[in-house]
Amino acid sequence: MHRAGTDAPNILLVVMDTARADAFEPYGAPSGATPTVAQLASIGHAYRDVFSTANWTVPAHASLFTGLHPSTTGLGQAAGGPFGCRHRLEALKTRMLPEVLRNAGYATAGVSTNMWITNHSGFATGFDRFEVVRPEHRARINGGRLRDRLLWDLDAVRAVQDDGAADVARVLKRWLEESRGGSFFWFVNLTECHSPYLPPRPYNDLAIWDRIRAGEESRRHLTLSEIWKVCLGAGVIPAGALARMRHLYTRSIRYMDDWLARVLDLLDREGVLEETVVIVTSDHGENLGESDLIGHAFSLDDRLIRVPFITSHNDVLGGVGAQSLADVPGALANLIGARDHPYDGASSTSGIAVAELERLLEPSDPRVEKACDEWQLNEIGLSRLTTSAWCATDGRYKLVHNGSEETLYDLADDPLELEPMAVSGSLSAALSAVVADLHRAGEETLRRGLDDLEDMSADSKRARSAASEVSAEELEAIESQMRRLGYL
Repeated sequence: MHRAGTDAPNILLVVMDTARADAFEPYGAPSGATPTVAQLASIGHAYRDVFSTANWTVPAHASLFTGLHPSTTGLGQAAGGPFGCRHRLEALKTRMLPEVLRNAGYATAGVSTNMWITNHSGFATGFDRFEVVRPEHRARINGGRLRDRLLWDLDAVRAVQDDGAADVARVLKRWLEESRGGSFFWFVNLTECHSPYLPPRPYNDLAIWDRIRAGEESRRHLTLSEIWKVCLGAGVIPAGALARMRHLYTRSIRYMDDWLARVLDLLDREGVLEETVVIVTSDHGENLGESDLIGHAFSLDDRLIRVPFITSHNDVLGGVGAQSLADVPGALANLIGARDHPYDGASSTSGIAVAELERLLEPSDPRVEKACDEWQLNEIGLSRLTTSAWCATDGRYKLVHNGSEETLYDLADDPLELEPMAVSGSLSAALSAVVADLHRAGEETLRRGLDDLEDMSADSKRARSAASEVSAEELEAIESQMRRLGYL
């Protein structure tokens, strides 16, 4: 591959995990919500219609790093937990963005606070160095003992620790001090606005009793099973609890915005900011009670798949219309002048972005019957649990293919996607053409993915093999963080 020249820019890619676009000022948040991001957009660009390829971390990051959709990577769901991803990503090493940039002469480094994005899961592939920050202060969220609950409440009251952002800033400072010159690519994943939405003070500005309430509400409502119950129509979060969650979510966003200000100031003091392309984005968004949904499960609504994409330069993403996280690797390879890179033809189709949702359980899975019995699921809940879906959007119109049903939304008039339009009904000629394009893009993306997907029938065996290489202490730490983030 052609190597980037000595004047190739540095690249800092910051993924604010679980950050929905409308939480940021360039996308409609009130003035003062994210002043650093607003300023970054004023000197660079905030892309309006950028979409994730999925509604959760692993497939979205896989697309961000490989330029491929979940149907191609096979990571719509991660069998075997974080260890089940590793062999798939290592098999795609030549497509991994850090590997491509390293081959082009970049020093590559990554740091993550998300246990899905680690060396064990394969996301360190192509990085010269990769560090994981594991905040442990909220590991008791699922603890059943009275002592665990009391300590959890104490943490909620004190509100002094974050989810790793402060440690990540120290890692970046150390990298700068150890830098030997040359262009670098740095990747950061922050989980500050991921559930349970408990930022440190002063960002957590609730009164002491409300901090206790917020801590207890996160224990009660933000575990994996409770999130599933709400999204499947079998549970309800009280209005007061939702209000506190929404407030603390926005305060967590502000904490990350202030973190970004400190990092940009650090780069500026070290004299590298002007030669660094800064990108702030997310892997997916979050539901906070809209349409009776919480978290990021069972849906492809715009609150989950429309992501912020703000850059310090206005020429990072090319093209027009809707764009995808799968477009990012090719755009960055083009930005640095790399030739013969592997991303040609792997991005969006004619300004249309496609997202995929893989079913969590097969209808025949015995857990389905158990869930139906215990949670009294209705047909909608059962369908969400057992049906795959995909959507295609040009930013204005959105076609959702759910099982055998197709619905169309006009996002300009119906941003919450509450009033679906019947695709089979009478549509204008112009709108019919749009629907045809959306349908074609979605079908082509899925067909290409199925045609290209390798036979990975040894998933569980390889996942067990990868897990066997990890110490008991590391497994315990990863499991602890999975509980804290609501994945167990």
